[in-house]
Order: sequence, then C-alpha cells, then structure tokens
Amino acid sequence: MVDTASATSDRKTLLDKSLTDFTLFILRMCPEARLEVSLTRYEDEDAHIWVSPPFSLSEEARESVADRLAEESIEILLKTGFLILTAVLEPPATL
Repeated sequence: MVDTASATSDRKTLLDKSLTDFTLFILRMCPEARLEVSLTRYEDEDAHIWVSPPFSLSEEARESVADRLAEESIEILLKTGFLILTAVLEPPATL
C-alpha cells in the first residue's frame, strides 16, 4: 500500500527545491529583479513566478530574460514533471 501522506510530502519537498533552484537561477540572471512566487494550482500548473525586472532593463533584455525563463521552465518540466510558469512583467508606466 502506498503511503499517500509520505508521497505528498516528498512531492512538496521536490517542488520546493525546484522553486528554490529556479528563483536562484532568475536572481543570478537578473539580481535586481523582484520575484513573486505562488503555489496556487490551476489545472496542470504547479506554481507561478512573476518577475519584476528593474526599470532600467531594456525591452530587448526583458524579452531575453523571458525566453531564458521559458527554456528553464521546460527543462524543469522534463526533469521533474513540475509545470512552473513564469511571467516577466512590464515596468510601470511613468507619468
């Protein structure tokens, strides 16, 4: 018989590790970024990370960051089975 409490705990531990590794990856790429992590699940998604890059980051650089995050998200999905979605937010409009 499978111990579902243990399996759930192991899954959560692996997800926490994957999220920690992913956030460290993001912060190495863009140290000034602010991150918001959510474990709210929607359908097949396991977690979400919203990245607010510094205002000084160019649009081209933001797109490059978004591309790298998409690639890393796919790598994590293939390695662990966790679908961690990311979004690179646009800087707020200035008045």
